[in-house]
Amino acid sequence: GESGYRLDGPVHMEKLQKHLDSCIDENGRQVPCLLGPGESYIECIDNCTSLQRCPDEDSQQDCSAVERAEERSLCESNTKWCISYATRSIPLSDDSPKRGYIPFTFYCIDINGLPTQTPGENAELGADGLGNCYHDDGITPVNRQVSGDYAYCGGEGIICNNTFLGGFTSGNYDPRYRPWYIATKQKQVPNWSEPYEFYTHNIGITFSRPIHSIDEEGKTVFAGVLASDYSLDGIASFLTENYDRSDAIVTIVEEAEPNYVIASSTGIAGVRKVLIEDNSKPCTEENDRDRCMGVRIPISDMNGNNLEELISTAYSKQKDRLFPESELIPVRVDHDDFRGVYASHTIGFETKEAGISWRIMILSPVSAHEDDTIM
Repeated sequence: GESGYRLDGPVHMEKLQKHLDSCIDENGRQVPCLLGPGESYIECIDNCTSLQRCPDEDSQQDCSAVERAEERSLCESNTKWCISYATRSIPLSDDSPKRGYIPFTFYCIDINGLPTQTPGENAELGADGLGNCYHDDGITPVNRQVSGDYAYCGGEGIICNNTFLGGFTSGNYDPRYRPWYIATKQKQVPNWSEPYEFYTHNIGITFSRPIHSIDEEGKTVFAGVLASDYSLDGIASFLTENYDRSDAIVTIVEEAEPNYVIASSTGIAGVRKVLIEDNSKPCTEENDRDRCMGVRIPISDMNGNNLEELISTAYSKQKDRLFPESELIPVRVDHDDFRGVYASHTIGFETKEAGISWRIMILSPVSAHEDDTIM
């Protein structure tokens, strides 16, 4: 349905008030769920009841032009229909009508995967044991007892107070304007995404499969997407842990321009968190989640320290030589606190099913004569 409802709109606000009052800030304080300037929302066309052909090639075929009955029937069965809506953005002007949204909530969970805010039950990812549930500030314990006739309660006006139990943060999230959803709607077939920034600002890839239903007229209607995320943090952790005591440096880079960094054994992140209003300023722990965004890093932009400069220079030399398979390319480093010669070698990595095409670069320290001959 529609998101981004107008507070002065025709929809009965008494039904929406419970959602307007269900957002919290990083300290767990209640704040109104209002869309800010530049944020997106979905606006229905014909109340989201009219259908149009989906944008994929099969659905765009004119089946009426097919002469043979069997082929025409096959053509019609391959046609998918999509609900009509448009993605809008809140104007930057302050005098635009205020719009609310139904928040997406993140929860603490116990060992059984159920929401919890009971002290000592939070099974935090990556933690050695169970802990407590805190809000985004890392200090304030979660203790939410919000009452209302939410869908979680079972519907039909039933009131409950456990809908947001364990909910430590909230935000504006609608999958319909996420890249994996848009791509699947356009393709209407299972697909893998390219690496991109998750809502949580991590980098990952998503496997998506379209979901369809059959309406009363027998039309195949696109009903949504079943998606599974795979964070690339796991690759970064694997490289860091396995090369922690090694002098070798392993870096994975996308083959396609502008050669974004996937991960490195040095612990260098493939994304920088910056402020939305000023991408030149880093996003710190003190900044609100909604003020931050992730910016992917091309390997040519890695120049924050001597180690990053070494990796960037080595990759540039490899690229200039068209990534020779049977040749080591030396890189000399000459800084006050970082000197030596490294030999670089790259290996291509590709999986057609997932649409992945990466290049793995290995840098190993070597001894050298003064004339740069590698020993």
